Amino acid sequence: MKLLDRHILRQVIVPVFFCILAFTMVFVLFDLFDNLAGFIAERTSKLAIARYYLFVLPALAVYITPISLLLGLLYGLWQMTRHNELTAMRASGVSLLRIALPLLTLGLLASVSVSLLQELVAPDSSYWAAQFVARQRGDEDLSLRFAYDLPYKNERGHRIWAIRRLDLYTHELQGVKLIQQRPDGSDFETIRAEKASYLDGRWWFFDVMIQKHDFYNNPMGAVENVSLREMRDLNETPRDFVNVVKDPMFLSSAELRSYLRRNPNLSVKTQARYLVDLHARLAMPWTCLVVVLFGIPFGIHTVRRGAFLGVMLALMTFFMFYILMMISQWMGKEQVVAPQLGAWLPNGLFLLLGLILMRRVR
Repeated sequence: MKLLDRHILRQVIVPVFFCILAFTMVFVLFDLFDNLAGFIAERTSKLAIARYYLFVLPALAVYITPISLLLGLLYGLWQMTRHNELTAMRASGVSLLRIALPLLTLGLLASVSVSLLQELVAPDSSYWAAQFVARQRGDEDLSLRFAYDLPYKNERGHRIWAIRRLDLYTHELQGVKLIQQRPDGSDFETIRAEKASYLDGRWWFFDVMIQKHDFYNNPMGAVENVSLREMRDLNETPRDFVNVVKDPMFLSSAELRSYLRRNPNLSVKTQARYLVDLHARLAMPWTCLVVVLFGIPFGIHTVRRGAFLGVMLALMTFFMFYILMMISQWMGKEQVVAPQLGAWLPNGLFLLLGLILMRRVR
């Protein structure tokens, strides 16, 4: 890394770090006041509270990282303008693109990092945090531990599940009815089990009754009773069943894609809702790169008029972005626009605006 790149990044990374720290502390304080009564009533330990906030932060990163990058970028540009460093760079023949290169690299790395965090960590951690808060508030609803009367259809595997009770902690199933169908849609066999456990990567059914069917769905032969049966042909996992119970906000893009692939016959409105959520997962992390591309020319123009004006305009722009994001996602879910367009529209518009501003900067 060249000396110029190190200097530019040092001017920006430090304020970005403090912005992330400040926004995180503000969120923790507000959330703590909201949940403090539940923590006190349940005598929650400090370690459990610390773990809760550790699990909340990955989902928060997708919101606080872009605004922190924008504010840190504006502050860094203001500092360099204040000390005439940008003027000296330009006078020495350094192009705006060369000055912007390390900042764009920072935005790209931030987008990739947030994307990985949101895909691999945030869905499970935010789901755990939501359940934790509900328990601390004294909510005795058994849905926090169990899901009842759960249907699941694997259209590619030609299987229909009906589960009387799913333990969301141990993933044990109670009262299982599994219908294995032929490719033409007729029932091949019906399997009933009092209990099912997922061990060593496969399902084990206990107290099993198996009934074969002919091509007209009529019972064929006697019912077979087995105390224990290893179900090697089933590719469903406990996560598939838990994801049916979860709100889509707790699913990763891969899980949403898998759900849509397994259920191609969903209604058009349901498909649109899941597609918007899927593409929103993919689009949101790239906001980091978009705000950097937008913020460089924006900052060069505004910081000359004062840091306070730049910060206020940045905050207004940021909130306009999220208002546009909510509107466009709503339009996608209501099928006013294509679901993919509803998720990517804010990024596309601000990316275009950033490119136009970059072109106009002298």
